[in-house]
Amino acid sequence: MLKPLFKNILLAALTTGFNVAAEANSPVEAASYLQQGEFGLALDKAQAALLQAESKSEQARRYGELGSIQLQMHRYLDAETSLQQAFSLAESPAQKADYANNLGVLYHEAGIKAEQERFFKLALELAGNDKALALKIKLNQLQSLSGAEKLAQARTLLDEISALESPAERTRYTINLASSVSKQGLEGQAIAQSALEKAQTDSVNIADISLRVELLDSLAELYEVQGQDQRALELSEQATALAGQMPPDEVMIGLEWRKGRIYRRQGKDDYAVAAFGKAVDNIQAIRLDIPVEYHDGKSSFRETLEPVYLGYADQLLKKAERQQGEAKQKTLVLARNAVEQIKQTEMEDFFGGRCLIEGLRQDMERSDLDAIDAHAAVLYPIILPDRLELLVSFGKTIRQYTVAVTQEQIREASGKLSESLRNGKGAFRVPAKSLYQWLIAPLEKDLAAEAIKTLVVVPDGVLRLVPFSALYDGKHYVLEKYAVSVSPGMSLMGRNEDLKARSNRSLLVGLSKPGPVIERLPSPMINAMLDPAAQEGAGRALTSAAELSNAEMAGIKKREASLKAETLLRQPGAEQMLKDKLSLPGVEDELNNLKKTVQNTTLLNEQFTVDSLHRQLAGDSGYEIVHIASHGVFSGSADDSFLMAYDDVIKLDELGTVLKRDQVGQAGIGLLTFSACETAEGDDRAPLGFTGAALRASAHSAMGSLWPISDQAASTLMTNFYANMTRSLGKSEALRQAQLTLLNDPKLNHPFYWSPFILVGNWL
Repeated sequence: MLKPLFKNILLAALTTGFNVAAEANSPVEAASYLQQGEFGLALDKAQAALLQAESKSEQARRYGELGSIQLQMHRYLDAETSLQQAFSLAESPAQKADYANNLGVLYHEAGIKAEQERFFKLALELAGNDKALALKIKLNQLQSLSGAEKLAQARTLLDEISALESPAERTRYTINLASSVSKQGLEGQAIAQSALEKAQTDSVNIADISLRVELLDSLAELYEVQGQDQRALELSEQATALAGQMPPDEVMIGLEWRKGRIYRRQGKDDYAVAAFGKAVDNIQAIRLDIPVEYHDGKSSFRETLEPVYLGYADQLLKKAERQQGEAKQKTLVLARNAVEQIKQTEMEDFFGGRCLIEGLRQDMERSDLDAIDAHAAVLYPIILPDRLELLVSFGKTIRQYTVAVTQEQIREASGKLSESLRNGKGAFRVPAKSLYQWLIAPLEKDLAAEAIKTLVVVPDGVLRLVPFSALYDGKHYVLEKYAVSVSPGMSLMGRNEDLKARSNRSLLVGLSKPGPVIERLPSPMINAMLDPAAQEGAGRALTSAAELSNAEMAGIKKREASLKAETLLRQPGAEQMLKDKLSLPGVEDELNNLKKTVQNTTLLNEQFTVDSLHRQLAGDSGYEIVHIASHGVFSGSADDSFLMAYDDVIKLDELGTVLKRDQVGQAGIGLLTFSACETAEGDDRAPLGFTGAALRASAHSAMGSLWPISDQAASTLMTNFYANMTRSLGKSEALRQAQLTLLNDPKLNHPFYWSPFILVGNWL
């Protein structure tokens, strides 16, 4: 069964009750923006209106409006605060009922069942004889039911919907109900189909074009699920024609996406490409207004929007296989650009805004690579459900390699390799060899013919957790053949720089003994390290902190974590225990060795405060290298990624702002190194952390570690890496030679020691 792309988003908008109750009390601009799906602008207008509210009743309405918008944007913590305020200030039972209803929806979305049931029950009591409001509340309650109970309640509610006087309300509630019950097997589909077909007959009396389009989309979706492709296509075509010049919205995306899927199944490839292309264009037009959530390290973007981009890329790549020459090159660039939009969007979501990539190139000109490095090739894997496509740029030409391996096989091998290497296990060779055969072997002859020395990999998804240098052909690692660099995307590849102009002037920052920062650590991290039930070890505790933070935000349990952390910190010896677990004795040796290698200023322990970092980077500092040896975690979002200074925590976003702001008018940081940080285990978004830090800081390159290694190995690698750079080696080759030093050491030759270090951005 195909998963509907946007029904959950549309259903959330309907179930909040904003369309029915709150909209009438909204400022015209906020309501207008909301109807157009421009949530960001609607939020701005609602916040402005709240500041102007004077009376208690007016404040209640504005808080309610603001909370409804925040709920639709999936900002649950903010929505909870706003709606609780609205409920508290509201004077009429109807108002209180509406806000209690919205709180019930919020707690349902957050998975807090007791609060959900409490507020829905309260909302029904307050609704009294208001049948329309009571019906809305019951429809929201329906979402939490299942099986026979849900189907029985749906039939009862259909009778109540039929009794409504307004055709628009009848249609809106029918769409809501049908979306819920259609997932309840054949019987649920039958109820949904009957209700929607009746609503379609009724819809001739509705002036609201967008509602009629939504109805056709819902019915088309149901027909597609039932395998009635032609009927689904006809309704989708009717809906797009009816929409005319309406601005792009989620429904229009779903319509074009469905048309593309059906055309593809019918073998009408050109029609499919056109439909997928329109769907992608519509997404780009409204991208910032589509809420994104994270659960268990996974983004809802991956579940809802990525398939549209990949569907478009899939069709383009199939088309390219039949082409030659310049036509093929143009099609391959279009396919790559579609996947680039996924990468850019993920980076936007990571930092919570589009500002990060504004001004960056939408695509790298094909001539640029040849000008930057004639001996480098860019490997761009595209993982599709049934195959792997490798787009490899050799100078001005993109070559296409198709590998018959499934998405699931790649995911399994990548997961096994990452887990084996991270834990220093000996079972890494089998998955490392499989991935080599899929990702490197198909292009080896061409790499040799083109005298390629550097592989610039643009990994996606689970491949971001894989150190490509550790891929293995049965005798040799990739490291022994090529220098490896990673880029988050072609358009985010980093700037060229002059090797001869380097001074390698460095700011070396380290924390071997934490100070007051332990009192300011994220609550989940404190709990993970001090709770007896938590696993031992600072590394695992750091990873647990990131995992717990995401889960607690989703469940609105942040307050509970904070209270627990305060209690744990008051226990005798708790602070010293944290300091002991977070000590990094090898940092001092590492910085002492680096001080002998590069011209430097050093901040160690008490010297490494947030203010001192600001001061060192302020003005005409001219640091080309900023090396940070301190605990930190790169997690699935910027909010949960941080570094530890002696006195406080530095959020990733704050670090990027400091580095970029204080480097204004200068050439920028050439290299930003994180030598003691780690990425959250199993989260394929986590490596975006040091990538995003480099982009935020306008740094040419960043280097970080996928997992922590021994002090001896880290110190040896870093010392050799910087020494190699002083000999005017490019960064990727300098790293390669440093890694080879460990590979040739019998005590440190396991890839656990040398492979986790990843160079991101410019490799020269």
